Amino acid sequence: MFSTMTTTAEVNDFAGRLAELVDRVQAGDEVLLTQGNKPVARLISASEEAAPRQTVFKVRSLRGHRVLTPVISQAEIAEELFGQ
Repeated sequence: MFSTMTTTAEVNDFAGRLAELVDRVQAGDEVLLTQGNKPVARLISASEEAAPRQTVFKVRSLRGHRVLTPVISQAEIAEELFGQ
């Protein structure tokens, strides 16, 4: 099993380093984006996304803050809560 190297980059520096970070991802590494030392996103190679995503997220505004929330239907909520 191959181990990948993780590179950490601050969100504020991301735009200036985009080409370098994409090169690292293409080389097989992953890039962890942080904001204030807290992880906020992870970049991985598109070819590594073999497994289908189980949860899709949407950016929403909550009291002036941007947050990621799962996109889920009422039927999926009922199934999760009540098994129906």
